[in-house]
Amino acid sequence: MIDIEKNKKLQDKLNQHVLEEIFSELPDTFIHFLNSASVNLSMHKEKSGRKNEISARVLNNWISQEVIGVSPDDKGKVKRFDKLESIWLNIVVEARKFGISLDFLKQTRKELFDSPIKNFSLIKFHVLDSILRTPKILLILENGYTKILSYEVYNKWISNKMLPTHISFDLLDFIIPEFENNNFSSNFGIKEPYENIEKLKLLFYLKTGEFKCIKIFVNEFDVRYIENSKNLIENADLTNVISNWGFYKAEVVVNEEVSVMIKS
Repeated sequence: MIDIEKNKKLQDKLNQHVLEEIFSELPDTFIHFLNSASVNLSMHKEKSGRKNEISARVLNNWISQEVIGVSPDDKGKVKRFDKLESIWLNIVVEARKFGISLDFLKQTRKELFDSPIKNFSLIKFHVLDSILRTPKILLILENGYTKILSYEVYNKWISNKMLPTHISFDLLDFIIPEFENNNFSSNFGIKEPYENIEKLKLLFYLKTGEFKCIKIFVNEFDVRYIENSKNLIENADLTNVISNWGFYKAEVVVNEEVSVMIKS
């Protein structure tokens, strides 16, 4: 007889090993970026409420079943889900349409969110990596176990029949609704951003559109303004300045209270 609980514990250990392996191979710059105030504000501090298509009764059931997580500080609030939880909530809504059980989704959430490493989880890494570099496919396998693969690897494994029965979710499809002004299709010509935390921060803001304006200081007399990153693509001169990192500083006005300085 198969010991389901024993198998789950073994899977949890394997997942933690994978997580620690990913973390150990990350550049220090990306680790610092993950823990930066920019990421913390966007991914954790800004909260949203439930989706219109979900009733309060259903959502509360998902929370009680530990499929959705709510911080103790946010219980009872209308806006209580940070970006990562909102992205996961988008996935849960879609998964339930295909009949994936709450028990399976609870296991999937555990694999994605639980981590022995502070401020680091599979979902946080793969969401940011999908935004900044390589879009990913989330696979939910038997019993809610997961794999997360790049498009290239997923297509290769599918072609070679290397994957068991699964349901796949393109992470970007569930990330996009949380960033209304996103421009995920462009890298703005910024070269090797993972080697420079300042480049990572600017690329993050340009791709997500999470700003009121960006001031690019080419020199003390020449300041260019970006109010929408989608319009930046039409400005070849300014795009070239950013691509070549040909400015001495930039100021990202995130909101009325927060500005982020980026050094060249």
